[in-house]
Amino acid sequence: MSNAELFRQAAERGDTPLLPGERLWGFWEFTYANSALAIATWAFLIGGATAAFVGPREGIAAIIIGNILGVLLVALPTCLPCGKYGVEQFTLLRSTFGRNGSRLVYALAVVLLTLGWLAVLGMMFGRSVDGMITLLKTGEAATEPANGVLVSLLAAAAIVVTGFVVARGPTSIKFFNMVMSPALVLLMLVMIWLILDKHAFGDLLGLPALAAPTDDKRLNFMIAVEVNMAAGFSWWPYLGNLARLSKNQRTSFWPNIVGVFGAASLGEIVGLLGAAAMGNADPTIWMTTIGGLAIGIVALGFIAFANVTSMINILYTSVVGLRQLAGPVLGRLSWDMLVAAFCVVPIVVVFAAPGIYDGFFIFLVWTSALNATLAGIGMADYFVLRRQHISLRAVFASPERSPFAYWGGFNPIALTALFAGSAVYVLVFNPQTLAAGPGFTLLSASMPAFVAAALVQWVGTRAFGSRRFGDYGERIPVEPLAVVEPVVDPAVQ
Repeated sequence: MSNAELFRQAAERGDTPLLPGERLWGFWEFTYANSALAIATWAFLIGGATAAFVGPREGIAAIIIGNILGVLLVALPTCLPCGKYGVEQFTLLRSTFGRNGSRLVYALAVVLLTLGWLAVLGMMFGRSVDGMITLLKTGEAATEPANGVLVSLLAAAAIVVTGFVVARGPTSIKFFNMVMSPALVLLMLVMIWLILDKHAFGDLLGLPALAAPTDDKRLNFMIAVEVNMAAGFSWWPYLGNLARLSKNQRTSFWPNIVGVFGAASLGEIVGLLGAAAMGNADPTIWMTTIGGLAIGIVALGFIAFANVTSMINILYTSVVGLRQLAGPVLGRLSWDMLVAAFCVVPIVVVFAAPGIYDGFFIFLVWTSALNATLAGIGMADYFVLRRQHISLRAVFASPERSPFAYWGGFNPIALTALFAGSAVYVLVFNPQTLAAGPGFTLLSASMPAFVAAALVQWVGTRAFGSRRFGDYGERIPVEPLAVVEPVVDPAVQ
């Protein structure tokens, strides 16, 4: 393999910044990628969860409000800097948290989250295929969700296929997205048509919540908004590493509104209406009930592959980050080995804890306590404190020469902001018990956490930060980076 090809491969896999000419995605390619990432069974399940708290009329409002706020506040501090510099998201995060601090954030926001989502999406794939088998055998839709060895085996197979595609790099991911995304959007439109064909839209809007948890309608509505805001904030660990493949800053930002917000909202609204109309939040059941044998089989097939598409995107972005932040042991592994290693735990989970699928709702809302906080820190740090300028020399410099060394590789101000924002979230709203504190019905929990983290980061840095502690303010000279030949994987020589 030539040196040019090695450098291109190293840049694609996050080892070096991507130059504009090396980036793969224009506006529509990035929109396809975002749409493919957003349209998965999780969107239907989030819509179904929304239907549990409020009826379709309030549910549509909750979906739009929650998703637009979450997606906007995530895309600004992640996609714009990664799109500007072409640098892997968690490598760039050294400027905010320090080298070791970015490793800690990666472990919290990506490793735990991605491992959980890979298991959940794998189980969704398994249930979809199991539903197809049931339809073919009996000609009737299942009335209860499937669990068992077959579903776990199918889930493990989906994770293996995902790893195989990601191991081939972003070029294969781009092809996969451009084929699947338009077909999945078409499926959503067909599902809406089938629902409206059986139920008048006015009648749908008048349906009650499936299981309103409280008698307070305002509280139920805000919980529905919070669920969807958590869905919007849940994109924080992934969008930056996808945006670095886009050709410019504008292309890195606006496709998130068309792709992530638009596609996710469409999928959630379909899930909301389907759950309300059929009285069951599980799409592997209500889609086959409403569509009949032929359409049900096609729908379940598309749902299965929609999950694989999303799994491919989140696994790619996660392994890119792991490659940069790995310690000496993982750092010696090739790209293919890192991908394989990342797939081991979710395969174990689908056999050891298949119930993770049914508990995804609490898992999702808990993630917002972290992701909303990280978005607030990023917004204050990049736009207010740094004024949209980060020194790449400082990012890639050795720890002893970089102003991003902080204290032992950790920025105590950013970590304090992370703790403060997460604490505020739990005080305002407890995802485990759905207990709401004062102000939740007006402010949600994600927004107070976002604002609290941003304020702590801003005030703390203004009070204690300096140009030599994080490169805030006047730039300090950093020695030029040496040109380093990329490490050659013997398997590709």
